Amino acid sequence: MSILPATTVDFFLAGLEAFMRRSGQGTHWGVTVLRLEGKPDAKILTQGWEQIHAQHPMLGARLKRQWRGWRWAWETHGAITAPPICWHPAQPLPPDAAVIQERLQGRSSDGALTSPLWMEVFPCGADGEHVILLTWRHALLDGTGINLLLEKLAVGSCTSGPPLLKATPIDTPGRLYKRARPLMDRLQAMTTAGCLSAWIKGMPQDGRPEYRLIELSREESEKAVARLRALCGDFMQMPFYAAIAARALRLLHERREWSSPEIHLHLPIQVRGRSRELIFGNHMGAMPLFLDAGELGTLEQTVAHLLDKYREAMKQGMPQASDALTNLAAHLPLSTFIPLVRWTNMGQICSLFHSHTGSFLPGRTEFAGAALQNVFTIPSVSAPPGLGIFVSDYAGLITVTVAWRGGGVSQAEIEALEQRIRTDLTGIAER
Repeated sequence: MSILPATTVDFFLAGLEAFMRRSGQGTHWGVTVLRLEGKPDAKILTQGWEQIHAQHPMLGARLKRQWRGWRWAWETHGAITAPPICWHPAQPLPPDAAVIQERLQGRSSDGALTSPLWMEVFPCGADGEHVILLTWRHALLDGTGINLLLEKLAVGSCTSGPPLLKATPIDTPGRLYKRARPLMDRLQAMTTAGCLSAWIKGMPQDGRPEYRLIELSREESEKAVARLRALCGDFMQMPFYAAIAARALRLLHERREWSSPEIHLHLPIQVRGRSRELIFGNHMGAMPLFLDAGELGTLEQTVAHLLDKYREAMKQGMPQASDALTNLAAHLPLSTFIPLVRWTNMGQICSLFHSHTGSFLPGRTEFAGAALQNVFTIPSVSAPPGLGIFVSDYAGLITVTVAWRGGGVSQAEIEALEQRIRTDLTGIAER
């Protein structure tokens, strides 16, 4: 048996999943979709798939409390056997939304998924197109980890195992409280001002995962990148996509005539040392950002406001405060963590889930011997907040996934959100 240290993000996601299970929302899954021209090489795929499972015991790990030091850690019991890759018979069309929704609920046509990582290959269409669905449990993986995993699977090689992880020093509760205090004060100010998501008390929580893909063409993607560079420069993409997500939520509030003076975003930031071998476990933490809903009039105004708030949060040490506050909360049972967050945040967790973790498979034009057309991820979200807006990018092609819970957002609202997101991305208003 081996013990691998867990991060505060691992604890947060485990707590979120515990809350989802207790409220009838099920396990927290994501699906990554790869569209290929031609058939992937079965030998390459199988070799990489089996090596990943053999050399990364985290795939069979459980998050457990260590009573010495009262810390959470991943307990592993050595290599596990890789589940077989499922090669489906040829079909005329790619897997539809019903298939992906089933995977987001942790199920296949044969029953519940028995592994935290599941791969299927679908031959579809007359031109030899294939689609790979990679279904993964969010408690063990995030967007950065998926990208690293895909790099291994693309070449069929995972010859070196995970690096040796070192536990961070244990801080005293007093020091953690001191570091967490700026965030605690800011959260109190947020609840005083008022902050809503796409979900409020009385709306359904246990609706099935729903999603809408917004796939930009090559020309539209180029317009979006040009707009991003004009507003944010060449090196910082976060404010552009986060501003688009915030404006979409603001539109939803306006349509519902809801008053939410502030919007509380969780922005992904790197919390774990970068390593190409550190695939499992969560790399990205969340930095809380609090936006004034009255400052989101145009995309340009929103980006400028978001940058101001980001600089302010960095000066106040919000990333460190967020980590310290979660560290303090990690002394609680998993099942009480998210209920406590909701009690503190007046029934909410945050305003919406959002991430853009960079480009998938940068510089790579093929996957397991087949030409790549596109790669994107479809995460599921919990209610609250009931809405997530996620951006994927492959070789300059931008795909946005809008995810929500059934019964929480109407189809008319989704149409309006898509129009706002497309307009903000490209600068082209729909006629």
